[in-house]
Amino acid sequence: MKRYENILNSSKGTELFYQSWQVPSACGTLVVTHGLAEHSECYHQFAQMMTKAKWNVVGWDLRGHGRSEGKRGYVEDFDDYISDFKLLTEHLMKFEKLGEKGPVICFAHSMGGLIALRTLMKHGDLGYRALCLSAPLLGVGVEVPKVKEVVARWAGNWLPKITLYNEIKYEVLSRDEEILRSYERDPLRHDKISPQVFLGILNHSSAARAEAGKIQIPVLMQLSGHDQVVSTSAAEDFFEQLSTPKKTLQLYPDSYHEIYNDLDKDLAFRHLKEFLSEML
Repeated sequence: MKRYENILNSSKGTELFYQSWQVPSACGTLVVTHGLAEHSECYHQFAQMMTKAKWNVVGWDLRGHGRSEGKRGYVEDFDDYISDFKLLTEHLMKFEKLGEKGPVICFAHSMGGLIALRTLMKHGDLGYRALCLSAPLLGVGVEVPKVKEVVARWAGNWLPKITLYNEIKYEVLSRDEEILRSYERDPLRHDKISPQVFLGILNHSSAARAEAGKIQIPVLMQLSGHDQVVSTSAAEDFFEQLSTPKKTLQLYPDSYHEIYNDLDKDLAFRHLKEFLSEML
């Protein structure tokens, strides 16, 4: 396996970091979009597993995350994430020529799932063969104090660059103690969220649920049974509304939010590989 790093100049002058894990004679490519407070390096073990299965992996850092530019947890407008993802995809297809190296699969986790969904709803499939969603953010599961929502709506107009604690505790992400310790040592993770990110999540998750019929490519959705970050029931309702002729839902009753970092990850990987084999 070889690794490569690159920078993409995105909208509003923001530099976005992306990296790839590649193997010879790969059967296709997974483009990974991470969740809130994460970054692409969080998917190194994921990439190791998938490259062993002969899939290349590309991961990128959202603006305000990881090694991409921007204030941590801040975005001027949630649509900037959507514009970034569209631009990145077009760049990868044109200059990295992903479309010539087998099927290109969109894999996205949590808020990354919401970003991917809204991008494909607005701009079509962009060349992706299928969409794999890990605990997508289609409704908020973490309990947010009502006062914080009120403050967010006020601050969105008057203090847009303020960031608040995102209410996500590490212990609700995984049951794997070593994973939790690695989060505490990770200098690129953060615990911030700005008003526009929070309000964008509320608005775009509602819009995504209303426009499920726009997704026409095959979908794999993997959900956790003990998710305290996103709403599993909202994701299940969304799945039922999908009109794509091929869709698969997998529920892991004991898993926490980060299914691929939890104790049932081997089963999750098996289901993912089975789904991807049908895309070849």
